[in-house]
Amino acid sequence: MGWLSMTASGMAPHATPKAYLDAQFTFPPDLDKGRTTGLRVLKSSVRSGAWYAACQSYESDGTSLVFAAICLIRWNPKARDGYIFAYKDMEESMGPYRYDCPASILDLLDSPRNEHAAHWREHCRQRLALTSRRKPRPGDTLVLAEALTFTDGHSERTFRVVASGNKTRLCRMTDGVGVRITNLMSRAWTIVPPPAAPHVS
Repeated sequence: MGWLSMTASGMAPHATPKAYLDAQFTFPPDLDKGRTTGLRVLKSSVRSGAWYAACQSYESDGTSLVFAAICLIRWNPKARDGYIFAYKDMEESMGPYRYDCPASILDLLDSPRNEHAAHWREHCRQRLALTSRRKPRPGDTLVLAEALTFTDGHSERTFRVVASGNKTRLCRMTDGVGVRITNLMSRAWTIVPPPAAPHVS
């Protein structure tokens, strides 16, 4: 499915993407219309340009299944053309390439329905393991799993973490050049803490 765009009046009465999508993914069975399956959102979250939800589909006979739904979202309340919101919906069995789903949503899901869903959940868990680590602190040595090549052609795996005002920055260990590494907390790395200060008795 492609992107669906809308104005504020199209979103009404909902004021945010989360509220709108929560409502869109909530509906009861309607036998008069031949719809035997209902859907409810158990928990949802918006982060990094995507809406994640644990959705429970349920039949009129009481059977149900909890799966993950994902919507890519674009939100621009000041859009000049008035189309402030757009979304593209999918679900985990389609193998989406967004892995920011919170653990609180993953924990609600039933067994994955196919291999795509299982792989998506595994990638989400791997990312959670990376982003839950403590952040590098001044004095640490940070070692990437693989070397990065920078725009000056220099490749480096090891960096010194230094303080710069209120910010923390990285310096290449070999030449001391300060660098910025995008998506640092999503990358594979290890930290070597600074040596402990000698004990003075």
